[in-house]
Amino acid sequence: MPPDEIHQLMLKPLESRDFNRIAKWLRQASSAERMEFLNLHFTHSSFWRLATSCINNRAEADTFFNKGLDDISSAQSQKTKICVQFGVSKLGAKRAISIIGSRIDSQPYMVDMALYWLPTMLDREQRAAAGFVSLLKEAEEKNIIKPVKRTVSANGRITYSDRYGSD
Repeated sequence: MPPDEIHQLMLKPLESRDFNRIAKWLRQASSAERMEFLNLHFTHSSFWRLATSCINNRAEADTFFNKGLDDISSAQSQKTKICVQFGVSKLGAKRAISIIGSRIDSQPYMVDMALYWLPTMLDREQRAAAGFVSLLKEAEEKNIIKPVKRTVSANGRITYSDRYGSD
């Protein structure tokens, strides 16, 4: 498949057939070609699916996990979820948690969101592992875990709102 055709396909959301063709090409491409292509299409809606499907090199996975975390500039739950899921699956829970933890002062909102999603991605032993417990404890001590906003109206109706929304 010619690279020009592949780049053309990336101009729109990918259908299953096109996704499979691109993923196959990426798995056969050299590391440099794969990295260049994925860097070029980092903002594409299928980026994380393609990266998960094609990257089996730890250095490449580390690069894109860090790039994904760097790209989280505010409390973006779904963006954090998919990035953390990639990190856990490609780097392992221990390494992903360590990288997330290293950003506790610079990106507390991302750590908060990651701590929200991590339990759904870890098995019981991983949740009890020192790295996760330590990160959770540090986040609680630094008071970065935001509770859900709960509002009770005059008629007693309770509504919940975004933890990071405006007051």
